[in-house]
Amino acid sequence: MRRGRVAGARRARTAIGLGLLCLVATLPGHAQEAESPAAAQAAPPPARPRAAAAPKAAETPAPSEFAWIRGEVRVNYRVSPTPNATPLGIVTTGDRVGILERRSGWARVLIGDDGVGWLPENLLDTTPPPLEHIAQLEAQIADLRAQLEAAEQEANGLRDQVAQLSGKDAEREEAMRRLSEENRDLRAGERWPYLVTGASILGIGLVVGRFLRGASSRRSYSRIR
Repeated sequence: MRRGRVAGARRARTAIGLGLLCLVATLPGHAQEAESPAAAQAAPPPARPRAAAAPKAAETPAPSEFAWIRGEVRVNYRVSPTPNATPLGIVTTGDRVGILERRSGWARVLIGDDGVGWLPENLLDTTPPPLEHIAQLEAQIADLRAQLEAAEQEANGLRDQVAQLSGKDAEREEAMRRLSEENRDLRAGERWPYLVTGASILGIGLVVGRFLRGASSRRSYSRIR
């Protein structure tokens, strides 16, 4: 009896141990550790999330008009239309700026190619300074000279066309004169047979008239005798 109890206890321990092993094998962590190294190497790495594209900077609109900094000043243009706003840069007397917007005594201006900020409107003058005005006048004069040269070239081209047309008219008149002479010669050639025939008839008439006159003279002379 004692031996049977010992054998039963051993069997129970063995069954409990096998059950524990099966339970451990079914756990997730143990299953991952049980995977082969080859399978772990074959698995692709997790995909990295793509970085969001940076937003594009808004394009600066074209200025509606231009102005120049007036007076003897050196002033900051600011990030917003308030005196205490953060300064972005400095403009000085005579600098040319493009006006993008006006608001409550302030103007949003374009400085250079990409500098944008706010300036008090009382610092801006839409009339260019003398040197700038002279440069503008010189540019206008150069433009007018270019237009004048283009007009002269066009006038010369028109003169050449008129000369060509005049030459063609002279050639046509000469051709008409030659055609008239040829036509007159042709007409004279056509009349020649008629002239010859008329002259022949006239000659025959003269001969016949003389003959008849001579015959009548002889008859009169014979009667007188």
